[in-house]
Amino acid sequence: MRALALRQPWAELVVSGKKTIEVRGTDTSYRGWFAVYATKHGARDSTMKRFGLTDLPTGVIIGKAFLADVKQYRDEGDFFRDSTRHLATKDLLQIEGWKRKRLYGYVLSEAKRIAPIPYRGMPGFFPVPEL
Repeated sequence: MRALALRQPWAELVVSGKKTIEVRGTDTSYRGWFAVYATKHGARDSTMKRFGLTDLPTGVIIGKAFLADVKQYRDEGDFFRDSTRHLATKDLLQIEGWKRKRLYGYVLSEAKRIAPIPYRGMPGFFPVPEL
């Protein structure tokens, strides 16, 4: 099985079903189940406060989700039409360094939370034992 590394609070928002598109700067041909890994390093405090979340677990696998599709965002209008699904804002894009020509939306479904499993993650997708 693969895992995808996400900073908090994004990992929490995925497993809670509130974030159904994960924005990335690279495309992937992968489709299927993956583990949601909450990285040891979280997002900025302002991002945590925006969602009213604190004290989230890090350095652990916290759930799994199904990667159903990948869409390419060709312009800002296209990107912001999905804002209720990926939860990113224009300010956040600039802060987090997402101001790129190519952005991809990993379309997620069937997210499920599991009891946290400590794990040593890696950037992007990485192999983990089957959950």
